[in-house]
Amino acid sequence: MRYVLITFIIAASLLVSGCSTRSPNSNFYLLENELSKTERTGSLRIGLGPVTVADYLQKPQIAIRTKTSQIKFSEFDRWASDLRGLIISSLQHDLANQLDTDNVFEYPWRRSDNIDYVVQLDIKRFDASFDESSAYLEAKMVLTSREGQSMARSFAITESLSDNSYAAAVSAERRLLEQLGQQIAAIIKQR
Repeated sequence: MRYVLITFIIAASLLVSGCSTRSPNSNFYLLENELSKTERTGSLRIGLGPVTVADYLQKPQIAIRTKTSQIKFSEFDRWASDLRGLIISSLQHDLANQLDTDNVFEYPWRRSDNIDYVVQLDIKRFDASFDESSAYLEAKMVLTSREGQSMARSFAITESLSDNSYAAAVSAERRLLEQLGQQIAAIIKQR
C-alpha cells in the first residue's frame, strides 16, 4: 500500500510539473520605417505593384536559409503582419523619400491618380542565413512609363547581419529594401 501511495505522489508531481512548463515567448517583427521629418514637394506619381513574393515567404514565420539550401521557419519569431504588405509599405516609404513625393500609390490605384511610372516587382528571395551572417534579396522589376515604354531589371542585394539573431535578420532585411528603393529611384531619375 505504501508503494502505491508513493508511486501516486510521484506520478501526480510529474504531471503537475509537466503541465507547468511554458513554451518560449513568441516575438513579432515589423519592417520599421523612419518617420519623415521633411515635407516632400515633388509631383512625380508612382504606381507600386503588383508586388508578388515567392511562395515560401507567404508564411508568418521568418525564413532562415541554411548552407544546405534548406529553409527553416521559426515557430517563435514571426512577422507581426503579412510580409508582402510590410514589403510594400517599406518600399512606398523609401520611394517617396528618394523621389521627394507623397504620390506613391499601391496597386490597384485609380485611373485619376495619373501615374507617371509603374513599378512591378517580383520578390524571388528575401531571407537571411545565420551560417553566412547575411541577408539576401533577389527581385525582378518591370518599370513602365506613362507613354508605355518598359524596361526590366533584376536585383541581387546582400546585407551583413550584426549578429545571428532574428532581430538582426529583420533589421538587415529592412536595409535590403531600403537599398532596393534607392536603386529603383535612381533608375526613375535617369529616365
